[in-house]
Amino acid sequence: MKIDKVLTLFVTGSLNGESILTESGLVIMIGLVVVFATLIVLTAIFWLFGRASSYREKPATSKPDAEEHKETESLLVAAPLPVKPSIQSGISEEVVAVIAASIASMTPEGTGYAIRSVRRARGERPVWAAAGVAENTRPF
Repeated sequence: MKIDKVLTLFVTGSLNGESILTESGLVIMIGLVVVFATLIVLTAIFWLFGRASSYREKPATSKPDAEEHKETESLLVAAPLPVKPSIQSGISEEVVAVIAASIASMTPEGTGYAIRSVRRARGERPVWAAAGVAENTRPF
């Protein structure tokens, strides 16, 4: 439609300002409802896929009895290993001490542990790149 025809309709009164505002408001409201309804449906679909994939990945865990736990704990404490860890060349003693300290801070109190070897990890990509991939690909 050309602008002169629209102006003619507006001036003659067949196309008044109130009907224009009413129709445009209706179009805006329908658009908003459609967009937000679609976003809600997509969010629900992705949430369901995330729940389904995390449900499949959980392994079945069995809780050991208290007696079995005490036996295991006594074996770990009673069997200290006086073995010096084999260290790959190029790794300083300070690094080995830091690794041992971090392992000791993560183990439960009263649990014995032994570091048998220290070597550099082989990998196709750097550690930070692997951490980025793991962070960006974990399920919701």
